[in-house]
Amino acid sequence: MKLALGTAQFGLDYGISNRQGKVSKTEIKEILDQAFSVGISTLDCAAMYGDSEQVLGQLIPNSNFNVITKIPPLAPEQESLLDYFDQSFRKLQQQQLYGLLLHQADDLIIHPKRKQFFQQLDVLKKQKLIKKIGASLYNPTELHNIAQHFPIDFAQVPINIFDQRFLAPDIINLCQEKKIKLHARSLFLQGLIFFNKQELPQYFHPFESKLAAFTLLAKHLNCSKLTLALAIVAQESHDYSHIIDKLIIGVCNCQELNELVLAYQHAKVLAINTDELSKLVDQRINFINPSYWPQK
Repeated sequence: MKLALGTAQFGLDYGISNRQGKVSKTEIKEILDQAFSVGISTLDCAAMYGDSEQVLGQLIPNSNFNVITKIPPLAPEQESLLDYFDQSFRKLQQQQLYGLLLHQADDLIIHPKRKQFFQQLDVLKKQKLIKKIGASLYNPTELHNIAQHFPIDFAQVPINIFDQRFLAPDIINLCQEKKIKLHARSLFLQGLIFFNKQELPQYFHPFESKLAAFTLLAKHLNCSKLTLALAIVAQESHDYSHIIDKLIIGVCNCQELNELVLAYQHAKVLAINTDELSKLVDQRINFINPSYWPQK
């Protein structure tokens, strides 16, 4: 099972298409139970996701889930990340974290204490408090820069039907050479790909034709948009499938989770070729990177 459960919605009113708001603790417990029952074993969290770490710690202390969290951006004068780790570790109440990411890639690229930060991560790994070290990235250049200097185990990166930059041959080769696994996020562009033309915010009007092409391809293949969106990373036949370890999905209720799991199973066997997928690639950064979007 490559699906991993993102938890931003558990601590924040997150996502352009999220009309429900922050998920209640009762609903979170039901989602976690359902996720575990269908074979989802990884939870992706972050110190910056509101109180999600604390909620998870209360609901799944010393659980069978593999928990990943992220160190928040570090100030230029900062010399240690250990206080942030201690806070997260205490809130999550786990004996070991599966992964610890730096939320800001520049903390391993240009920060004056980047070598010291990585040494601290490595010590935590040797102490078996964390299993894997990584970083959350926005573009392939960041991966090249970090991999050149530090032996990270994994990277969380944006991959979706429109943004296929991390599926390029040079990235595949780099990941193979450095033994780096990718965790794909932003698979649905915060739900933007499911919007109908009539409900599309004005900011996205310049991208209507690409969104329409995605909708048409789903109709042509007789599948849901959800299935098509997952097909780019769910199928084992792609030459990059072996470097993609997890697909991070976020839900607000059990119904959404069940729909995603079913779509994932359909996506794994969807009859589609890479040429059809490559036609949907879009290079416009203000479209494929949600950090450029207007605030909700």
